[in-house]
Amino acid sequence: MALRRRGFVSVGAVVACCALAAACSQEPAQTSSPSPTPAAATLTESQIERQMRLDYEAAERAYRTNISEQDRLARAGGHEQATAALKATAEGEYLSSSVASLALIKRKRWRGIGSTTILGIGRVGWQEKHVRLVSCEDGSHLRLLDNAGKDVTPRGDSQFVQRLVVVQRAGRWKVSSFDSTSVKTLEGQPCAA
Repeated sequence: MALRRRGFVSVGAVVACCALAAACSQEPAQTSSPSPTPAAATLTESQIERQMRLDYEAAERAYRTNISEQDRLARAGGHEQATAALKATAEGEYLSSSVASLALIKRKRWRGIGSTTILGIGRVGWQEKHVRLVSCEDGSHLRLLDNAGKDVTPRGDSQFVQRLVVVQRAGRWKVSSFDSTSVKTLEGQPCAA
């Protein structure tokens, strides 16, 4: 899945643009304003940074809450439909993929033990109501067992880099799309702690 990059900015880019715009202005600085400027007309750097921080924190909370709910449902033997908690924190392809995995667990009559460990989250793109995160996940502590108690966990790598798009809809942040890559090591990843 290709992630569209149009419209995304990093924190550094916003700070640099604000600094350049102020430094390159050809108009002389005014010592006093003849009329008050509405606060919404121009945001100061600190307001933008604050909004970015709040958006990133809310997006990360939605992602972590969603992973916890997926783990809970896997331990309960899977689930065929999205729960209210999944719908509150995910939408689109991310929600569909999560539900498909949980439905497979349910059909196979498996159950999970353990949980996914989020080792780190990188903040890689911000736009109003739309952020990109990169998460490093370790799934080595999450196992799947069949009815006889036999480990049926798929073999292979258990570390993943998740490139996530998280959007705000009606005041709620939801993981919307993702690109998952299995990796041998998380060293050098933007999400590595």
